[in-house]
Amino acid sequence: MALSIRPSPRVQPERRDFISYFDSLLARLALCSLCSRDERDYIDEVIPDFEVIDVVAHGGYGRVYRCLEPVSYNVVAVKQITILGSFQGVPAQIIREVAFLKELRHNNIVKLLNVYVRGDRYVNLVFEHLQCDLHDYIRKSRYSNSRIVKTFMHQILSALEFCHTRKVLHRDLKPSNVLVDEPNLRIKLADFGLAREFRDDISYTEQVGTAWYRAPEVLFDNYQYSSPIDLWGAGCVFAEMLTGGPLFHTSRKRDELQSIFRLLGTPTEDTWPGITQSLPDIHKYKKYNPVGMDELFPNLEQSGQNLLARLLCMNPNDRISAAAALSHAYFRDAQWDGKPKEQSSSCIPFR
Repeated sequence: MALSIRPSPRVQPERRDFISYFDSLLARLALCSLCSRDERDYIDEVIPDFEVIDVVAHGGYGRVYRCLEPVSYNVVAVKQITILGSFQGVPAQIIREVAFLKELRHNNIVKLLNVYVRGDRYVNLVFEHLQCDLHDYIRKSRYSNSRIVKTFMHQILSALEFCHTRKVLHRDLKPSNVLVDEPNLRIKLADFGLAREFRDDISYTEQVGTAWYRAPEVLFDNYQYSSPIDLWGAGCVFAEMLTGGPLFHTSRKRDELQSIFRLLGTPTEDTWPGITQSLPDIHKYKKYNPVGMDELFPNLEQSGQNLLARLLCMNPNDRISAAAALSHAYFRDAQWDGKPKEQSSSCIPFR
């Protein structure tokens, strides 16, 4: 079956924010190579006739197909995006994703193999194929091996450290955006559609990421944030690997903050200087005392409880960085070759 015969749900244009007007150098370079060609150049472009095996995901962006590459016969993942309003060209979100993935070459970041533009309607992003994402991996496993959790967390943090060193925010870290190479227990960070380069003087779109994984500073409608939002997401993923479900499972923004405060304590000026300015109606929230990580995750070793507490620190100024997290005591006894050093008999059941 030819990939191009099945149209995808159309993508609505992304809301413009400050950085959409003044994008990164990487995105501008991608714009030159991806969008500035004469129309005749890509209408006649030879696009491989991928054999579709099945549809593995679909959403507002389009569809992801598992395909057989016709020359090498390798299995690849093809993300097909339909462009809405072709006169506007390729959307900035796609340009940024391509730009960042071409630049961010790392063992724990998904590899973009090729990009094909089909006329003025479709963009096909061809990725290496991995068996599943972390969301499905968690839910199909009855037990979580403690060393697998540790190995996965080290790889996620390695990918974030690599991105942050290059001034790139992922901004949508969650289990479904983390791919898993099951035979080798290798983690690959994916979906850079919301990624941005960051500086201290830039304001961003406030509602980024998925509700259950948003950092508190984002929930405050704060337009200025930085790399700590990705570390909060990493902490949420860590907790989900331990419990089998989202730690902060809510449907409304106010409920999200309430859920966070219920477990981590309602912040005050003592615990988070400036909180009354960032969230003027903080006094309307019920006052909670923090629940200790030893109570929330009694089967997690003490160093792991400490790391999780530092990842889920509400004050972003005190939240641990990816580089510091990689040097944390939680990882000092581990052998990082992509597989657990040994199968631990101490397993944490998924609830």
